[in-house]
Amino acid sequence: MILINGERKEHVEISDRGFQYGDGLFETIAVKDGHAVFLDLHLERLKSGCSRLYIPFPDVELLSLEANELCRRWASETRSAQAVLKIIITRGSGGRGYRQPDVVQPTRVLSLHPFPDYPALYPEQGIVARFCTTRLGLNRSLAGIKHLNRLEQIMARAEWNNPAIQEGIMLDANDHVIEGTMTNLFYVKNSTLHTAVLAQSGVAGIMRRLILMLSAEQGLPVVEHEFSKDELLSADEIFVCNSIIGIWPIKQIATKRFSVGPITKNIQTWLAGFTRDNGIGGATQEAVAAVEPSPGSSTMNVKTVAFIFLILSLISGWMWMDYQNALHQPALVDKTVYVEIEKGDSLNRIIDKLIAQHLAIKPFWFKVIAFQEKALKKLKTGEYELTSGVTLPKILALFVQGKTKQHTITFPEGWSFKDMLHEIEKNPNLEHTLTGIDFNNVMTRFSSDASIPSTPEGLFFPDTYFFEKHTSDVALLKRAYDKMQRVLQQEWLNKAEGLPFKTPYEALILASIVEKETAAAAERPIIAGVFTRRLEQNMLLQTDPTVIYGMGDSYQGDIGSQDLTTATPYNTYVISGLPPTPIAMPGRDAIYAALHPAQGDSLYFVARGDGTHVFSATLKDHNLAVDSFQRNKK
Repeated sequence: MILINGERKEHVEISDRGFQYGDGLFETIAVKDGHAVFLDLHLERLKSGCSRLYIPFPDVELLSLEANELCRRWASETRSAQAVLKIIITRGSGGRGYRQPDVVQPTRVLSLHPFPDYPALYPEQGIVARFCTTRLGLNRSLAGIKHLNRLEQIMARAEWNNPAIQEGIMLDANDHVIEGTMTNLFYVKNSTLHTAVLAQSGVAGIMRRLILMLSAEQGLPVVEHEFSKDELLSADEIFVCNSIIGIWPIKQIATKRFSVGPITKNIQTWLAGFTRDNGIGGATQEAVAAVEPSPGSSTMNVKTVAFIFLILSLISGWMWMDYQNALHQPALVDKTVYVEIEKGDSLNRIIDKLIAQHLAIKPFWFKVIAFQEKALKKLKTGEYELTSGVTLPKILALFVQGKTKQHTITFPEGWSFKDMLHEIEKNPNLEHTLTGIDFNNVMTRFSSDASIPSTPEGLFFPDTYFFEKHTSDVALLKRAYDKMQRVLQQEWLNKAEGLPFKTPYEALILASIVEKETAAAAERPIIAGVFTRRLEQNMLLQTDPTVIYGMGDSYQGDIGSQDLTTATPYNTYVISGLPPTPIAMPGRDAIYAALHPAQGDSLYFVARGDGTHVFSATLKDHNLAVDSFQRNKK
């Protein structure tokens, strides 16, 4: 069963770039009890992947509506409530070459397939796995996303035909264990959960994300890092996971056997509880009890009894039809509304809010359905997005599951903390508690640790963050701060040897300079190499972005000769070494470049004017380059 751009057909254009080049992404989603499991998380990841590949993302509501309609048709036509939903987004059709078309019209393909008949004993007793010889390539730009280029997995899966082996474990080009051919991989050692860091290869699966979240909530220590085959084979427990299979313990790799240990079983239990609590599965409908008429008196004649039964039948028939309409008719058509449930709202108050938004609901049946679903004491506060086609049971399921509307805020690479604060201050969906706070007092809201720098510059990871309405600005900043600490620690553990700085914070300072110096990804390691060699040779860094940062509000777009000689803590034409703090938020690529500077002999660079630079090893060559590109001398 297939939908292509909303139509039931089975063929895409031969010119489609998904077919021609694998130019697109996909999601594989379990369908249980007629519902796509964790559909919102899959659509969120699909949207993020499209953003990274610069593919316009189709409307979320449209995809959700099509997915739900396809699941409904599947259940109706096949009489099966289980299936596998696959959603593919490509860049659409456009030319023979690699250059993408000027106008991109994405293709969306939704298809349903029978649910695989995996043995029920796999989650309980475990599976057998092997190591694959096919290696995963390293590509930071594509790492984590589920793009259509899966040849590595196909080649790896072709390595065995033995039905006794259920999964193959794949390593990257550096011989680090990354994942299974169709799964993410975890292992347990000394009561700590380990999994691969997916900064350069691999797919960051939805099930992996949920396991990391649940482990953190339950207080189970988790480490994301690079590890070898030998480290994996020394584990106490190993398991693999994905959205279709859930969790499968590994009981054997090659000749090494493993037990299905207690931590794996605990995580399976946490996941089952989370799935159950979040309403996976169709809404159950309790049978309507037949009401037996009371025996009449002995004087009641047959016609009277027949008339009473007729009236009762008509009333009960009308009520049954009205109840069915309340269950199945959409409460909204052709629009989206937002409803906020606040602390202390009664069921009547919630119904009044729904009616105020012009939802077609009947209060009596809303209360009946809420009682049937045992939802009266489970409704969660928050702002909810109700879309066209939503029914009363689905509205209640949203309220019970707490699937609140997720707002977004984006902090691009290279922004200063002032830019970040300004973006936060103008966002109406956040709770603002930092208004008027001194710039250097922000960090006191996160920790009293004296080792944490007092200035917040550069300590927050640039990214797009999802949040519920009324989330505090401090809570949002804490997430960005924690993510920067995780990324910085992960990259620091794998840094190159012999760097001229000794702490992750110093690396962050250099990364911020690299981030501001170039937007060309290929140049970041080269520019990091220039600054690293300057530090090693005790040369001044002489980088304009630090001068501009030190000028503060006095910078009006140009740097004069006086600015280059005016002493500030950030004027690297005057001070030696690194400035005292970062000057912006660096992304992961800039941090990686600072910790893996390119080898070479260049000590100077000058902008060409097209976003790239000319690099020189001597001052003479540098001056010639400056004449050519900055002073317009030939």
